[in-house]
Amino acid sequence: MCLNNCNIEVEENKERKINCDLTYEERLEIERMLKSRTKYTIQQIADEIKRNKSIVSREIQRNSYIKWNDRIAKYVRIYSATKAQWQYEYRKKNAGRKSSVETDRAMKQFIEDKILKEKWSPKEVAGYIKKHNIKFKIQPSFQAIYYWIEKKQLKIKEIDLVHKMKLESKSKEERTERFPRNEEKSIHSRPEEIERNKEFGHWELDCVEGKKDSKKTYMTLLERVTKKYIVIEMKEHTNQCVKEAIDSLEERYGKYFKEIFKSMTTDNGHEFLNYEKIEKSKNDEKERRTIVYYTDPYSAWQKGMNENCNGILRRFIPKGTDLNKITTEKLENILKKINGKPRAILGYETADELFEKEIKRIVA
Repeated sequence: MCLNNCNIEVEENKERKINCDLTYEERLEIERMLKSRTKYTIQQIADEIKRNKSIVSREIQRNSYIKWNDRIAKYVRIYSATKAQWQYEYRKKNAGRKSSVETDRAMKQFIEDKILKEKWSPKEVAGYIKKHNIKFKIQPSFQAIYYWIEKKQLKIKEIDLVHKMKLESKSKEERTERFPRNEEKSIHSRPEEIERNKEFGHWELDCVEGKKDSKKTYMTLLERVTKKYIVIEMKEHTNQCVKEAIDSLEERYGKYFKEIFKSMTTDNGHEFLNYEKIEKSKNDEKERRTIVYYTDPYSAWQKGMNENCNGILRRFIPKGTDLNKITTEKLENILKKINGKPRAILGYETADELFEKEIKRIVA
């Protein structure tokens, strides 16, 4: 019984060898016999390496090359085992159906440029292509883009996708209970229409700091409806500099300031605590130009839209960067990219487009 099983196994192995791909050793044997002074036929070579005649014939035809022979003054067909093995491995590597992203170079370049240079997300890229009816060979979904990135079919790494990265969990420290310093200005007393994002003119404020030994800071503002993002450079991280930054906005928008900046919601950072300086008009201290509200302590999510845009800003200006080395021109170019990119939450329109519509409505 055992002998019979062994015979069956030998027959199976023999059949498998006849039909499987040639090995490098077998190719060396083919080369040796072809170069031998003894003229071997294809059948004899096949019998020697125990292969089918058609396999050997096809191997020689596919992997031979033409070379000029000076001795006999004519072109001859040469077979090299080394070159044949290289061609076999190359064909094996590139065998099968090509990825759809590889069949459309223009689409591939567009996706890579938008994610790597413009700092868009895959969802924003796919949404923009669909909304603007950009014609590629296929219509990529954001799931397909994530798949191509995962399979390394694009020049994009997961680290280039901020939302794909997993942050290391920080050890929880015991926090002493802290109450807002200006309870009468609490976010809980803010009108409900602000929370529903139905009315234009309500902003979220924050500050983005640079290198530890650098005083220069950015004050960031985000309008809740249009998602317009404004960054103002400040010399220092102080309440006075915050007031001066908002004064510059009042100068820019003049008599329309109160309609554009109806309210400002911020955290309990020391630079924002003197709300009277923020609320009073630069031109007339008796006039209130805006209303300030404060989030709960340790509740950054209550102004999460601004926090999210600060994260996008960090894609261009990483944490720890010396802000003194970032020119105003470079900052403006970054803001153009942020406000000029399509947002899923805006139906793949841009913050600049929607903000301009609101300004025209107010000015008209």
